[in-house]
Amino acid sequence: METAALTSPASHPLWQHQLGLLLESTGEGIFGIDLDGHCMFINRAGAEMLGYEPAAVLGCNMHELTHHSHPDGSHYADTDCPIFNAFRRGLPCRIDTEVFWRRDRTPFAVEYSSHPIMDGAQVRGAVITFVDITERRRAAEALQQAKDELGERVEERTRELSDALAQLRELSAWLDKVREDERTRIAREVHDELGSLLVALKMDVNWIGRRLGEQQERAPDAAQAMRDQMRDKCHNMSGLIERAVDNVGRIITDLRPSIL
Repeated sequence: METAALTSPASHPLWQHQLGLLLESTGEGIFGIDLDGHCMFINRAGAEMLGYEPAAVLGCNMHELTHHSHPDGSHYADTDCPIFNAFRRGLPCRIDTEVFWRRDRTPFAVEYSSHPIMDGAQVRGAVITFVDITERRRAAEALQQAKDELGERVEERTRELSDALAQLRELSAWLDKVREDERTRIAREVHDELGSLLVALKMDVNWIGRRLGEQQERAPDAAQAMRDQMRDKCHNMSGLIERAVDNVGRIITDLRPSIL
């Protein structure tokens, strides 16, 4: 009774012809199964994807034929099969994470949908459409790999930039220290060398000033002797001044930026 009810529209030759044209005009695989999971019809595109002639598939249990194992090769129980659940539980599905198995026992990535075949309120089986998404999966994996590689490169460049910034900060701190050390050194030289020279010059100037004030009170011989001493003192002061000028010139040179 069920078979008669299911196949009754097919008694019209025009209907059979139109159905055949419809099944063969699509690049997707299409097959129908009864309540036992046996193939009632399959188009040529679907059979060829599975590695069979259409006639060789008719009457076969489609789960045992092409959906018997998970992608890793482990057993796939038909009680867990979303295709069978379409008619067992009335649950349509669309899956793109599984594989179908060819006649030569090689798997291929597949996207399939399964919908119950309804005869009024009664489920008669399921119709399944599927496409080979191997190339799509490869493209997606290649895209993900490229994305991962790009992410790794971005992380690597970020680390390199972070390291470079840390080195620049260290270099900046080192340059600040060098400048501070140089300022300290120059300040010490100014204080120690120029300071001592200027103090010596000041003492000599004060000495000459005092002696000049006393010169009129000296006897001629004593005055002449004092003039000789002051001449020697002035000669000594000239040497101190030359040393001071040399030190100032060296300090100016140290302060001048290097010319690259």
